[in-house]
Amino acid sequence: MTLKVKELIDKMIKDEDVKYFEYNEFSSIKEIDRGAFGKVSRAYLASNKLEVALKTFVDENSSIEEEKLNEFVKELNLLRKVCHDANINNFLGITKMELTGNYFMVLEYANEGNLREYLKNKFNSLKWKDKIRMALDITCGLKRLHSEEIVHRDLHSKNILVNNGKLLIADLGLSKKLAEISSNSKANKLGIPQYIDPRCHKITKFKKDKKSDIYGLGVLLWEISSGFPPFPNYQPDQLNLLSYHISTNRLREDPVEGTPLKYLQLYQRCWNDDPNVRPDIEEVYEILSQLSQLETDESLELQYNIKNYNKQERLQPNNSDVNNSEVNYDSKLTDLSIESDISLGPKNLLIVGLTSCGKSALCNVLTETDIFRESESSVSETSNFQRKSFEVNGTKYYAVDTVGFKHTNLSAKEILDKIKEGIQSIPEGISQILYVIGKPFTAGEIRMFELFEEIIFESGILEFVTIVRTKFGNFKIPNERKKEHNMLFEENEKIAKIVNSCKDVIYVDNPPVNIHVYDDHDRDDIENDEKYHKKLRARSRTVLLDHLEKVCLEKYLELKTCDELYSRIVNHIEDNSSNKEVELDQELEKLKIQ
Repeated sequence: MTLKVKELIDKMIKDEDVKYFEYNEFSSIKEIDRGAFGKVSRAYLASNKLEVALKTFVDENSSIEEEKLNEFVKELNLLRKVCHDANINNFLGITKMELTGNYFMVLEYANEGNLREYLKNKFNSLKWKDKIRMALDITCGLKRLHSEEIVHRDLHSKNILVNNGKLLIADLGLSKKLAEISSNSKANKLGIPQYIDPRCHKITKFKKDKKSDIYGLGVLLWEISSGFPPFPNYQPDQLNLLSYHISTNRLREDPVEGTPLKYLQLYQRCWNDDPNVRPDIEEVYEILSQLSQLETDESLELQYNIKNYNKQERLQPNNSDVNNSEVNYDSKLTDLSIESDISLGPKNLLIVGLTSCGKSALCNVLTETDIFRESESSVSETSNFQRKSFEVNGTKYYAVDTVGFKHTNLSAKEILDKIKEGIQSIPEGISQILYVIGKPFTAGEIRMFELFEEIIFESGILEFVTIVRTKFGNFKIPNERKKEHNMLFEENEKIAKIVNSCKDVIYVDNPPVNIHVYDDHDRDDIENDEKYHKKLRARSRTVLLDHLEKVCLEKYLELKTCDELYSRIVNHIEDNSSNKEVELDQELEKLKIQ
């Protein structure tokens, strides 16, 4: 059963879900903007002695499926709870122009227009302190929405209003939500492509979520830093092409000269293609709050400086070299001067190793979760990197689990690309690489070390590597650890050289804690095993954290160094004269059957 919008509005007014104003209560009505969902007019509401904005959304002849009505009214009630927030545009009620049958939302008027207009008029006078405050205003409004489980769905610079210098999130997606659920509406569109979560272009019937809002927020943070909207060179008839570049080729705008490092890293994480890499709104608020405490513009701008930035160098609409656009973007992302003082940021742990070596179990132990998929066979459960934060005694860590070196469905180059994506999710740099082995080094691993020995040692990366020997049941017995350690040095000259150059070797045991019960007669024994395994994992965690507390104190391994290492390895294996890629793939194939 469907309802006319008129029936819906009448029901909402009767149930006091929304306040209704007669249209003749408004005077001095003047159109000030027009968008995809109708026009916006400025008016004076005499009864409230208030300037207001009237925004059209649907007409009375639109229809709504009855089952969707409750969802809409529930959201409307939530919006009423947050509309008085200091950074949210106040939603006052609804009115209707009888002549046209169009309904209008009645909103508090913002006297300095929308963010896009404000930046156009005031950008040259804004200091970085002002820009951080503006970013924080939007974040505070979105934080309030997300605390009530409200997803905005349509964040962009025309939906951010400015009133006496304060930024307000406007509309809250209400008009778009009503348009989307109207059965005869033609307005059920994605929105403005520059701000839209790339998943909308990839997944059929994708439902926007909080991480979609975070993506749009990232684009807004960049817009505040630059003073102009993203990708202005694309014309309306080229927006499908732009959507393709954004979703398929990960096209993003270039950083702007003078952008504070932490601010830049923040918006790059927000607009990351992988929603799991994007921070939640609480973390965005925390980082911006820290930046807002810096007293001078100089203290902000000294953190980061990009030279020779040119607006015209961004990818142009007629650029057919799609692959180059992606490469250029990636190189700019990683070729940054990342700060080396690790005391200023989180401790970032990159976990690497062969499939089934215990990487994911190690991540679960460190983070005290079960979100990392633990493999009990040689088949990889990790096809993309996973990232999770955890805190220990006030210190924040990030654990990044990467694709295993012997992933059954990926080539050597594809594995390296996947690992690189994991590295890019921790833009501050790497505190420690945990190279996980579940048994003594295999012949395949030794051969790989031999292939890249020169590159590995010249990079200096081993200074940041800890070898973690998992599945070592005797890890609590000093003599057993010593015996195993001696075996590593006796195993192979190359291995001895690498082990000696690493930070250390530590020994743990992380046995499974979710054991399947196939026979009820075994349930008690299995439950006892699980309790014992949990104790072992807890002890292993203590060993790991004690070690990390000692080694994660000095500096980050910079992304620039990782990028150079990646490039050298890729160039090495793609050298047709030496046929290294074939050789490396052959070694990986050997690993898969070991």
